[in-house]
Amino acid sequence: MNRIQFPLAVCLLILFQCLGAGPVAAQEEDFTGGEADFSATFRKGQGLEVGFPSSGYVFGFAGLAQPGMNLSQTDADTSLALGTYTRRAYLTFKASDMERGIDVLVRANYIASTPLLDAYINYTVNDWLSIRTGQFQNPSNNREMQFYEGHLAMPERSLMSRTFVDTGREFGLSLAATFGNTESMMIKPVIAVTSGDGINSFGALSNDTDKGGLKIGGRLDVYPFGDFDATSASDFERNETPKAVIGWATNYNMGASGPVGESHGEWLIFDANGAEQLPHYLKNHIDLLAKWKGASLLAEFTNAAAYQLDGAYTSASLGTLLMPTEISQYLMLGNAYNIQGGYLLKNGLQLDARFGQTFPEFDQSSSLLEVIDAIGGCLTWHVAEHALKLQLAAEYLNYQNRPDANGWTAAFQTQFLF
Repeated sequence: MNRIQFPLAVCLLILFQCLGAGPVAAQEEDFTGGEADFSATFRKGQGLEVGFPSSGYVFGFAGLAQPGMNLSQTDADTSLALGTYTRRAYLTFKASDMERGIDVLVRANYIASTPLLDAYINYTVNDWLSIRTGQFQNPSNNREMQFYEGHLAMPERSLMSRTFVDTGREFGLSLAATFGNTESMMIKPVIAVTSGDGINSFGALSNDTDKGGLKIGGRLDVYPFGDFDATSASDFERNETPKAVIGWATNYNMGASGPVGESHGEWLIFDANGAEQLPHYLKNHIDLLAKWKGASLLAEFTNAAAYQLDGAYTSASLGTLLMPTEISQYLMLGNAYNIQGGYLLKNGLQLDARFGQTFPEFDQSSSLLEVIDAIGGCLTWHVAEHALKLQLAAEYLNYQNRPDANGWTAAFQTQFLF
């Protein structure tokens, strides 16, 4: 069975279970062994959890599959293109020592060429401080990149996220803190030091060292109306009072070797001696997430700039000096914003719409970043407490300087959380 057939087979099994539960029902099966001190719980949409109450150890297994089909057309080619896909197929293992505050998570994407996504240890020091080390989602990216792929309101991330971030996952260390009152106002700062080379950042060989320097970043989130679930753009909790989080995040990569600062030697730039002199890459993000009675609003802005470019050459033989604006051919430089709104009905139906634009720093045809307008919408049906999600979505991209690239894509995607 190949990589495409496996997730589809799993999806069919979960589909039968979910539909049997009805649109809003959730099932939970508990098996307790009395003196054996053992319990096992399966929750649809959350996976299997095995616990040993006396020792405080808990183990969990979960998964995600997103098969679908899409239809697309561009102005350059007016014929319709129909295709099928499996966007993601995740398997997740979790383990916790409840008494010591230690959590371990390992997650892999079964259909990716480099499967490992997350592999980290999280230590809860006390009520307000936690430490994480390993490979994880960098907290210094924009708000949407903090959402787990199974909690996205639409099948794919926004144009802004796709432009300035790859997977967002890197190897490193982070410290997260929480201050304030959950009912009134809270502040959640987090700092992170990562490799700056993206996922699986040390290359194919053990002696393939990190490119450039480290990436240093952080995020500051302010909850003016108290704490709430800010891990998705959907108001699953249907908050009775307005909730919001205002965030600012920044990261500074001291040696980028790829378009968004998540690559391991995708390209190289050199100094006058022929040694690597990779440009420094700064990204700033401002975002707002608000929820109230099923309605939600997400607004984000990103700016990216490059530094440390003096005396840089495009080859080790010193053939060509890098001109100041030429760096836009290597890095995504400029601005972007994304505005997204949605409403979740009590029967599980959800309607979302979004609009975004990207703007390059330099008005050059050779720039990686282009002037693009993106508009999209999605109708979602959540089944069995979100264990099954059926989505019908469409997006139109308008390339202002390349009209032949203009086009639309419609997709029908099924998501299974198990």
